[in-house]
Amino acid sequence: MLKQGVIWVAILGLAIWGGGWLRGLAMTPVGEPAPHAIVAGWEGGSQALPQAGQRQLLYLFAPWCQICDLTIDHVDALRESGRAVHLVALSFEDRAEVAEFLDGHPELGPVWLGNNQLARDYQVPAFPAYVIVDEEGNVLARRVGYLPGWALRLYLAWYGV
Repeated sequence: MLKQGVIWVAILGLAIWGGGWLRGLAMTPVGEPAPHAIVAGWEGGSQALPQAGQRQLLYLFAPWCQICDLTIDHVDALRESGRAVHLVALSFEDRAEVAEFLDGHPELGPVWLGNNQLARDYQVPAFPAYVIVDEEGNVLARRVGYLPGWALRLYLAWYGV
């Protein structure tokens, strides 16, 4: 019984990982320049993303996305630990929709407001989307979907973020 359970957990894990990888293939290709944008800050100001000269994760989320609701706190914890992580809201109707989502996550660090053009530029097929950009501004990796916190830490460590 235990052996069967372990096998099913392994199959499920591979399916989640593989599905996110496959959906990520629809996004901006690895090795291509990452689309650049000036994004507005939730609390004011603006910033260019991706930032020049550093490896970084762009976490592209939608406020209506249930998987984003499950994963954003894990992603932000990595930002708090010193990793270059940027939280970018996409696919929202208005600020009130983002505000409602953020009310459920009051401890989040800076949140940036993207737009439909940014989602098109990255060719985001679903949410959340993870894009790792290298120091030269090229896409190093991308994937879509659920990643538990431990898998995300491994993913970022693999790519040196």
